[in-house]
Amino acid sequence: MASKTYKKQRKPIILMICEGRNQTERLYFSHFIQRNSPYSLKIINSEATDCASMAKKANRLFIDYQMDKALGDRAFCLIDLDLQSEKEMLLSKLKAKYKNIEFIVSNPCFEIWLMYYFTADPPVKQSSRMVKEYMNTYVCDYTESTDIINKCSLQDDYAVAINRSENKNKTYAADTPLADKNPYSEVQNAVLSLIELRPKQ
Repeated sequence: MASKTYKKQRKPIILMICEGRNQTERLYFSHFIQRNSPYSLKIINSEATDCASMAKKANRLFIDYQMDKALGDRAFCLIDLDLQSEKEMLLSKLKAKYKNIEFIVSNPCFEIWLMYYFTADPPVKQSSRMVKEYMNTYVCDYTESTDIINKCSLQDDYAVAINRSENKNKTYAADTPLADKNPYSEVQNAVLSLIELRPKQ
């Protein structure tokens, strides 16, 4: 257990576990890392793409970093659901098993969140591949290694994306399975956790 002195001195740790070797999420959240940030943001690729392996890695790092929810520490797993109901059922089990981990789901994939920077009503697409291809509608020559925040000068537009994503999510009935919510994203929850730690202006 961390000492009381350590607890008083260190910044809250925010852990982001990304699927596989994806660059998209890492590039996006890297814009929240600044020299004087009031948190320590750690963005880590899981190497694996399955939810169970990601959750296991996040839980291990939670322990390794001596994280503590009482200090404001948060551990997120960024999950692309890709319309898979079996993945949703597995997530329910993982949430019960790993109480320290927060699962941030996008359906079909993370790029839905990025679309909210450009539109309040992303189209329904039947796969992650189709979503990524459609991103070219908003960002010319988009690939998973495109830093759209820099390319499109979106540094100050996160509030717009948050509002649009939350409004879209409210259109789904409470009992609608996640796999049937399309488009859908919870990334705003992770973004808000970082924004809320910033000093009040």
